[in-house]
Amino acid sequence: STMKPMTMTMTMTMTIISLKHQLSQFLCPEFITRIARRTGFLKRERTIEPPSLVLSLIAALSKGNCHAIADLHRQFNGMSLSEQQFVAYKPFHNQLRKPEFAQWMQRLTQFAIARFVRELKSTLPRKLDGFDDILLQDGSSFRVHDGLADVFPSRFPTHPAAIECHMTLSLKHQMPKTMTITADTASERAYLPKTELMRNKLLLADAGYVDFNYFSQLSEHGGSFIVRGGKNLNPVIIEARNGQGRLLPKLAGLKLKEIDRKTNRSEVLDLKIKRGADEFRLVRRWFAEEKRFCIWVTNLPATEWSADEIMMIYRCRWQVELLFKELKSDTNWRRFATSQQAIMEGLVWASLLALIIRRYIAMQSLPSASVYKAGKNVDVWLLPILEAYIHQAWSEITVRLEWALLYISKNAKKAQQRKSKKTRTLDGIFERLSS
Repeated sequence: STMKPMTMTMTMTMTIISLKHQLSQFLCPEFITRIARRTGFLKRERTIEPPSLVLSLIAALSKGNCHAIADLHRQFNGMSLSEQQFVAYKPFHNQLRKPEFAQWMQRLTQFAIARFVRELKSTLPRKLDGFDDILLQDGSSFRVHDGLADVFPSRFPTHPAAIECHMTLSLKHQMPKTMTITADTASERAYLPKTELMRNKLLLADAGYVDFNYFSQLSEHGGSFIVRGGKNLNPVIIEARNGQGRLLPKLAGLKLKEIDRKTNRSEVLDLKIKRGADEFRLVRRWFAEEKRFCIWVTNLPATEWSADEIMMIYRCRWQVELLFKELKSDTNWRRFATSQQAIMEGLVWASLLALIIRRYIAMQSLPSASVYKAGKNVDVWLLPILEAYIHQAWSEITVRLEWALLYISKNAKKAQQRKSKKTRTLDGIFERLSS
């Protein structure tokens, strides 16, 4: 009986040692300053030191209650050790409006992804664990200051300026792998993962990413995909089966749109389709309550993956939607009305950096922790850690990390899901795939 508590204590100690090591290397003043110099953000010594600026931005953007640059400024001064370190608003704003500010934030975020993502690994169902990774692709747009319309034109006339953030999220690590910021008018397909890097990886993407040339190249490079099909998709059917695998020979040779509820009453159709010289698999399901069909295109073989599994796996793509929601809501990035391109881009990257660090600490504390719940009380557990780093209070970091891990493990547990909602949650989907 005494062995279990001892083992848990040793595990927690090892976790804290590892966590402190990784954070200390990334939040090291010398490292942050070196990247600031490389990107040209820091050309000479100033009152606003790069490490203090980064840590105060992470703190401010994690709280979710910042509405303006002035809030970031107050957070910076609030984390200073003395009044002599306070800076006025104008010099603070001038630092953020440097073109190099966005480049510096982007580079730091890319380093954070490289360092922290590899340290985390979720437990995947056996069927999915055979893939090297499952990549979730999506783009999300949001309005920016109208003064940026020339640089970031919007698709919608009511909002002259908007940006699109193209994100690739790793399901295996529950962390973003890449992000690109473009004008809202940019094509989403151009930011899909490179096919030559997709060997033994599975891609999940929505209808905006349907590109059969890309699918063919992906298959040639040993990659797999499940992509939601658009309404205009109308391929020729080579072979048709229902959801239970029964052959439906009368549907062969027809086009997809020729099969409606009058000609076939199957709720699920599992089809082999032809598009140009290539063959793909298409799964279609009828949703009676909504009176509409949903379509998924894939290259996963029907001999190994049932139609139900294809649809269930695709639901995992919702995780990238949740990440965008967390970015927009919890870090409050949509509230900053600035016509300065560098500030806008820099704060988007800083928001993602804040999210990565929050998630990394939360998931180290409890692999099954609710990152949503953990992100709601950062003033309790994250800000004290950041303050210790900004003040270089090295002796206090271990104690604050211990408190953070204890707090998250007790207060950010995932809620027990009702049976009716189990297939909608990631844990429920994993449970079904494991059964």
